[in-house]
Amino acid sequence: MNPIEKLSAAFERFPGIGPRQARRFVQYLLSSPESARKELAQNVAKLGSETKECAKCHRWFVKATASGGASPKAMDALCSICSNSRRDTGILFVVEKDADLDQVERSGFRGLYFVLGGAIPLAAEEPEKHVRARELLRRISEDGAAKRLAEVILGLSATTEGDHTRQILYEKIEPLGKGLSFKLSSLGRGLSTGSELEYADPDTIAEALGNRH
Repeated sequence: MNPIEKLSAAFERFPGIGPRQARRFVQYLLSSPESARKELAQNVAKLGSETKECAKCHRWFVKATASGGASPKAMDALCSICSNSRRDTGILFVVEKDADLDQVERSGFRGLYFVLGGAIPLAAEEPEKHVRARELLRRISEDGAAKRLAEVILGLSATTEGDHTRQILYEKIEPLGKGLSFKLSSLGRGLSTGSELEYADPDTIAEALGNRH
């Protein structure tokens, strides 16, 4: 497989990208200046060296030292949201992916988050292996036991897999809510059936938050 075919195959692994689009990306790069291709390669390399997964919510963030700043070593493992003392630490919003979190932030939500890392496929034999279910339950248990948790919001997409994931998580979290005295809710009206949270506008997300149940 030559370099053009290898790069096309790599682009095809991106979400929502088919063979035709992948080839268009490669053709665009071939027609671009060499300096532009080098800059792109450098930026891809920096994703590994200058970003980190938050130890608490699991979103990816740029390290403080990468932008020229300095942060206390104890805070290096946390993103700017989890380390912000002004956030409402009593509300935990569970989302599928980082892009969903970004959209919710634009809606004005000021609680904390947990990124599942995806949704559970309908035919999955071992659901916990597809998302960070164990990590989520551990965090809820720890925060609940410390009396830091007032509500957990399941903010999953209004898709078949999103609904499937919500049902599985609800069954696991509901008993914890009763024992640790926190509310368990899901996004309400506002999100149309079949829509992904990533593509919902901030006003729609805000409405769904206001009508959670």
